[in-house]
Amino acid sequence: MRKPTVIAAFWVLAVSLAGGSALAAPIPATLAKALEGAELDTADAWAYRKTMRVDAMDEPAVTSVVRWDPSKPVGEQCTVLSIEVMGPAKGKADDEDACSDAGERELYGDLQDVVNDSVIETISEDDQAAVYRITPRDKDKGFHMGGVHVDVGDEELKDLVGTLRVVKSGPGAPYVERLAFNLKQPAGNLVAKLGQLDIAFTYAPEATTGTKLMTGMLVDLQLRLFTMFNVTTHVRSSYDEYVRVK
Repeated sequence: MRKPTVIAAFWVLAVSLAGGSALAAPIPATLAKALEGAELDTADAWAYRKTMRVDAMDEPAVTSVVRWDPSKPVGEQCTVLSIEVMGPAKGKADDEDACSDAGERELYGDLQDVVNDSVIETISEDDQAAVYRITPRDKDKGFHMGGVHVDVGDEELKDLVGTLRVVKSGPGAPYVERLAFNLKQPAGNLVAKLGQLDIAFTYAPEATTGTKLMTGMLVDLQLRLFTMFNVTTHVRSSYDEYVRVK
């Protein structure tokens, strides 16, 4: 049974550490204000529940629900609440599988890396929200966000578009509600044809403190190999029941 992890399945995503950010270019005032307070979201400060569903190729979909608490000793930080396998499985999904990436989430401050390394264009703005188009200032570097690298250096991926949506009204506003990358046109060649790539991260203020925290992540990928084999991956993760532990 494969682990409920998604990074290995991505064609254009790779786990990497972001290098030093380039000097930040001026950004719209609304977006700058939305990024304030990002230092309150740290990996060791928040316990949470993570629900993750992975549906990859011809394997049965797996939904795991875990509780992650970074304040506990190593080996006790992850508690499995449930694992559900939709259909016959070649192996057994176990607690180790479910906990393999339970402590991984993109911090609100990671959005600053994306903004610093992007050219930002305002698509629309009113009293309720602002929407921005983002493109990497360095095509060879692409987008870096925490431990995730979205590579747009290949000319064939020139149609990979990034957008940021900022909520301007309501509790905790302004804040970045959604960062998304969408491939507008198929890319590739006869060997490998990428038909779909949609990636999104969502955030919201935590109810008691107003700290801006990750609430979800999704990935939809469809890749055709040698015109015969379709590789598909669909991932949905949600993060809730946050409790400050530090």
